[in-house]
Amino acid sequence: MKNHVVSVIMPVYNAEKYLKQSLDSVLSQTYKNIEVICINDGSKDSSPNILEQYEKRITVINQTNQGQCAASNTGIKAANGDYIKFFDADDIMNPEHIELQLKKINGRTDAIASCEWGRFYDENPASAIFKPEPVWKDMDSLDWLKKALSQKADMMGAPLWLIPKILLDKSGYWDERLSLNNDFEFSTKLLLTAKEVLFTPGAKLFYRSGLSGNLASTITENAYRAALLSTNLGCSYFLEKENSFLAKKLCANRYQTWAYRIYPNHKNLVKEIELKIKELGGSDIKIEGGKLFLILQKLLGWKFAKKLQNIFRSIRY
Repeated sequence: MKNHVVSVIMPVYNAEKYLKQSLDSVLSQTYKNIEVICINDGSKDSSPNILEQYEKRITVINQTNQGQCAASNTGIKAANGDYIKFFDADDIMNPEHIELQLKKINGRTDAIASCEWGRFYDENPASAIFKPEPVWKDMDSLDWLKKALSQKADMMGAPLWLIPKILLDKSGYWDERLSLNNDFEFSTKLLLTAKEVLFTPGAKLFYRSGLSGNLASTITENAYRAALLSTNLGCSYFLEKENSFLAKKLCANRYQTWAYRIYPNHKNLVKEIELKIKELGGSDIKIEGGKLFLILQKLLGWKFAKKLQNIFRSIRY
């Protein structure tokens, strides 16, 4: 394994609660030829002060708030690495993560390395469960995309990947119009540019979940419209590559998942999504919920059941 430079790009916006833990996990990597580029995207909390504490070990770029995609692109422009690793300011990687991914990719510039990932809550990384998935193996990248989208819940977050800079230049950078669901557009075009996804056993991503402010009722229509745009773009790339019955069904199911998530808020947007699903030939993905919810949706339809669910939650809280 050559001594390649790996650029870790970390957008930072109001991340004071978890930033130090995330940075420490990157800076404690067993592979040492790493440059860490943190883009302070107009944080209003103490994140800039925390970054100052690491100023001898990282590069800090300050900019007005422009969003995660713009911050990531700023990081790419400043990067000197042969390989790029995007990393969120609230996630954690194990010490061997980058070394193992770099060994797995073994100098290739036409493939990306993936990793194990586990979700954790309650600020307890030790509680993360790394549940093997069908995509946890070396795969043709198009097959990886189809298999991932066929799962009950896909994981396509950019922190999964170690990306050759040459390949990133070919696939394209982050679309700065996007916010919510931006990883889908980015990872889809990356996968469709790469020849192969190389799974890296032992490289672990601890994915923080359950953060406040993620409830559907708190998400604006503009954010959901960005999610829909990302879905439109990602599915258009996919269907351009393979316009099969399966590809259409997978895209329709992706749209349907968003319809389930958004309704009964932003009903006009849900109507747009339903038109997309119809154009693609329909979805066969079922809504999930507890026993009572599933009984109600079977008797009254999923939309009415969702309305009742929202009413119950508003009374409860």
